[in-house]
Amino acid sequence: MKRWVLLVTLIAFSLGAASPLLAAGRFDPYGQVKWQVEKAGKLSAEVTVTENGLLYYPVGNKITCYDVNTGTKLWERKMEVGGKITEPLLVEGQDLYATGTEGVQQMKPNGSLNWIYRIYPKPKGNSSSGVVSKGPDNLLYVGVADGLYAVEPRQNFKWRYSDEKNVVQLLGDDKAVYVCTGDKKESYSLRALDRQGERIWHKGLGNLKDVRMTLGPDGRLYIVTNPAQVDRNTSGEVLCLDKGTGQEIWRYRVKTNDLSELAFSLDNTLFVSGKKQIFAFNLADGALRWELPLLNLSSGMAIDNAKQRLYAGSKDGRIFCVSFAGRLIWDKEIDKTISQTLHKDGGIMIDKGKDDKDSISRMPVFLKDGGIVVCTDKGTIYKFVDVHKES
Repeated sequence: MKRWVLLVTLIAFSLGAASPLLAAGRFDPYGQVKWQVEKAGKLSAEVTVTENGLLYYPVGNKITCYDVNTGTKLWERKMEVGGKITEPLLVEGQDLYATGTEGVQQMKPNGSLNWIYRIYPKPKGNSSSGVVSKGPDNLLYVGVADGLYAVEPRQNFKWRYSDEKNVVQLLGDDKAVYVCTGDKKESYSLRALDRQGERIWHKGLGNLKDVRMTLGPDGRLYIVTNPAQVDRNTSGEVLCLDKGTGQEIWRYRVKTNDLSELAFSLDNTLFVSGKKQIFAFNLADGALRWELPLLNLSSGMAIDNAKQRLYAGSKDGRIFCVSFAGRLIWDKEIDKTISQTLHKDGGIMIDKGKDDKDSISRMPVFLKDGGIVVCTDKGTIYKFVDVHKES
């Protein structure tokens, strides 16, 4: 049942004047709201925030761009490469790349289109958008349902690789491109390919629900795998590999299939969430430093290295703030005042909306100005600053 609060006030007190005050209190007493956007839409991929202060927000087959300092909507553009966007944008200098089921398009920061690379015939077998990365020879590498395409920046095709499975994840550096392929019927595989598309090494990953890859600050390749189903023989895994040889350096298993994206701190700690816990590992050898259970934890973590704090979300609309030592500093359910109505006696009734839970399953984003961006599953965006000082 929703709870209503009646504020007895002068009729001259305007609803518009009350709104900023109510919004500012949603993280009290721990956070101060800088801005919020309502009804932005349900994210279909993680947001991307750039160094020049732009936030790219993908919903279905369109991208909306916001000013991260003010929350102002700058532009909105529908993508033209098929399907919905399920991978974040790639940002390289002043170029933006968005993928769909049929290829990739390059845009400018103002949303205007530079060019489209469309694959013919249309790839079949995957309704998710493709993946894109830069790699050797400064080529653009595009992975879709029928293989990996190496493309020059101005759309010229160089070569193609395929093992007849969907390209589900892709990552590149100046030496190689790391390609994960798989589908529901067969197991996933990870390969490193050189600048001509020849295999350097190969590693089987088993039957998976999903996989994530990132290059760590130590130059190693980190893989997070979630199994198709959890049983006595399967677990979620964090793997650390030598990217040149594919040799395993360390591995950690968790009986779950909801491991999040990885986060790295400047003190050589790696963080991952899953099974409603945060896990902290020593980067060098994978030794578990600590684990912290949190009620209904549902997202990966944003990292503030200056304050040595982590921020994550929950299924019940809560934000957790955790120290690098594994101690919960504060947690707060975001107040969700959603509407105001004039009472017949002249006051204002405020619907507190406390029973209308809005989960946070997308990883918060820590900004260079100290702000934190949180996107809820129902499409509200908040930027707040942590103002809590420990005694």
